Amino acid sequence: MKALRAMLKTSPADAGSHLAGVRCSALIIEGSLDPDWADPRAEGEAIVAALPAGLGELAMIDGAGHYPHDQYPDRTATLILSFLRANADA
Repeated sequence: MKALRAMLKTSPADAGSHLAGVRCSALIIEGSLDPDWADPRAEGEAIVAALPAGLGELAMIDGAGHYPHDQYPDRTATLILSFLRANADA
Protein backbone atom coordinates (compact mmCIF):
# COMPACT_ATOMS: atom_id res chain seq x y z
CA MET A 1 0.00 0.00 0.00
CA LYS A 2 2.89 2.36 0.70
CA ALA A 3 4.15 1.94 -2.88
CA LEU A 4 0.64 2.43 -4.28
CA ARG A 5 0.12 5.61 -2.27
CA ALA A 6 3.45 6.96 -3.53
CA MET A 7 2.54 6.10 -7.11
CA LEU A 8 -0.76 7.97 -6.83
CA LYS A 9 1.14 11.13 -5.89
CA THR A 10 3.04 11.17 -9.18
CA SER A 11 2.05 12.52 -12.56
CA PRO A 12 2.83 11.45 -16.13
CA ALA A 13 5.37 14.29 -16.16
CA ASP A 14 7.21 12.63 -13.25
CA ALA A 15 7.52 9.38 -15.20
CA GLY A 16 8.41 11.21 -18.39
CA SER A 17 11.35 12.91 -16.73
CA HIS A 18 13.05 9.51 -16.38
CA LEU A 19 12.67 8.32 -19.98
CA ALA A 20 16.02 9.74 -21.13
CA GLY A 21 17.73 7.51 -18.56
CA VAL A 22 16.38 4.24 -19.96
CA ARG A 23 19.25 1.99 -21.08
CA CYS A 24 17.45 -1.01 -22.59
CA SER A 25 15.02 -1.60 -25.42
CA ALA A 26 11.46 -0.64 -24.53
CA LEU A 27 8.14 -1.64 -26.07
CA ILE A 28 5.36 0.92 -25.67
CA ILE A 29 1.92 -0.62 -26.18
CA GLU A 30 -1.00 1.75 -26.60
CA GLY A 31 -4.67 1.04 -27.14
CA SER A 32 -6.03 3.01 -30.09
CA LEU A 33 -9.10 3.97 -28.02
CA ASP A 34 -7.32 4.85 -24.76
CA PRO A 35 -9.57 7.52 -23.23
CA ASP A 36 -6.71 8.91 -21.14
CA TRP A 37 -5.15 10.52 -24.23
CA ALA A 38 -6.62 12.78 -26.90
CA ASP A 39 -4.41 10.97 -29.43
CA PRO A 40 -3.05 7.64 -28.12
CA ARG A 41 -0.68 7.18 -31.09
CA ALA A 42 0.80 10.64 -30.56
CA GLU A 43 1.24 9.86 -26.86
CA GLY A 44 3.08 6.64 -27.68
CA GLU A 45 5.23 8.39 -30.26
CA ALA A 46 6.12 11.07 -27.71
CA ILE A 47 7.23 8.41 -25.24
CA VAL A 48 9.40 6.73 -27.88
CA ALA A 49 10.87 10.12 -28.85
CA ALA A 50 11.77 10.84 -25.21
CA LEU A 51 13.70 7.56 -24.92
CA PRO A 52 17.33 7.42 -26.05
CA ALA A 53 17.51 7.03 -29.84
CA GLY A 54 16.80 3.54 -31.10
CA LEU A 55 15.57 2.06 -27.82
CA GLY A 56 11.83 2.57 -28.14
CA GLU A 57 9.26 0.80 -30.26
CA LEU A 58 5.56 1.64 -30.39
CA ALA A 59 2.84 -0.95 -30.93
CA MET A 60 -0.82 0.00 -31.20
CA ILE A 61 -3.69 -2.37 -30.47
CA ASP A 62 -6.71 -1.30 -32.48
CA GLY A 63 -9.89 -1.14 -30.48
CA ALA A 64 -8.19 -1.36 -27.09
CA GLY A 65 -8.57 1.22 -24.37
CA HIS A 66 -6.23 1.90 -21.46
CA TYR A 67 -5.78 -1.77 -20.55
CA PRO A 68 -4.91 -3.63 -23.77
CA HIS A 69 -3.27 -6.42 -21.76
CA ASP A 70 -6.66 -7.12 -20.17
CA GLN A 71 -8.87 -6.45 -23.17
CA TYR A 72 -6.72 -8.22 -25.76
CA PRO A 73 -4.32 -10.49 -23.86
CA ASP A 74 -3.47 -12.67 -26.86
CA ARG A 75 -2.58 -9.70 -29.07
CA THR A 76 -0.60 -8.11 -26.26
CA ALA A 77 1.30 -11.32 -25.53
CA THR A 78 2.11 -11.76 -29.22
CA LEU A 79 3.54 -8.24 -29.39
CA ILE A 80 5.59 -8.74 -26.24
CA LEU A 81 6.97 -12.13 -27.29
CA SER A 82 7.89 -10.82 -30.74
CA PHE A 83 9.63 -7.82 -29.16
CA LEU A 84 11.54 -10.04 -26.73
CA ARG A 85 12.67 -12.36 -29.52
CA ALA A 86 13.84 -9.44 -31.64
CA ASN A 87 15.73 -7.90 -28.71
CA ALA A 88 17.11 -11.05 -27.08
CA ASP A 89 20.70 -10.05 -27.82
CA ALA A 90 20.28 -6.37 -26.98
